[in-house]
Amino acid sequence: MPTISDPIVPNGAPLPKGERIRCGQCGTAEYVILDSIEALTPPAAEFVDVGYSCLECGNSYAHAATFQDVAAILNQRGTVSGVLQFGGEYVHCGEPMKISGTGFHSLYAPMSTEDPTVDLLDVYLATKVLRCRCGFQMELPS
Repeated sequence: MPTISDPIVPNGAPLPKGERIRCGQCGTAEYVILDSIEALTPPAAEFVDVGYSCLECGNSYAHAATFQDVAAILNQRGTVSGVLQFGGEYVHCGEPMKISGTGFHSLYAPMSTEDPTVDLLDVYLATKVLRCRCGFQMELPS
C-alpha cells in the first residue's frame, strides 16, 4: 500500500473504480463505439467518464473507465462513428470542430394554422454552428 497520497484524490476519499468497456448484453467490446469522454468530478489520476454504445444490440452505457481501456477502444478501426465529444471539444474526422457561426432560433410553433388573437412572446435559443474541415457541420445550443 502506498504511503504517499494521490495529489488529485483528496485524503480519505476512495479511489474511483473503473469498469471494463464492453457491452453487457453481447459480452464484448467488438461492436462498441465511443460517444463521449469526460474528466471525472472530482478528477482521478487514471480514470475518465466514458459514454459508449453497442452497434450490435443498440445498448448504451456510461461509467468510469481507465485511460488504457479508452485508448484500446480508440485504437480499434471504426470505433468512432460521427462525432465524439471529448472534454469540451467535438471531434469529427479525427480533429476538433471549429465554430463557424452563431445564431438565434425561435422556439415558438403555432398550435393552429389560424392567426392567434393574442400575441405570444417568442422564446429564442442562442446557437453555435460547428464545422469540420471535411464540410460536416452541426448546430448546438450556446
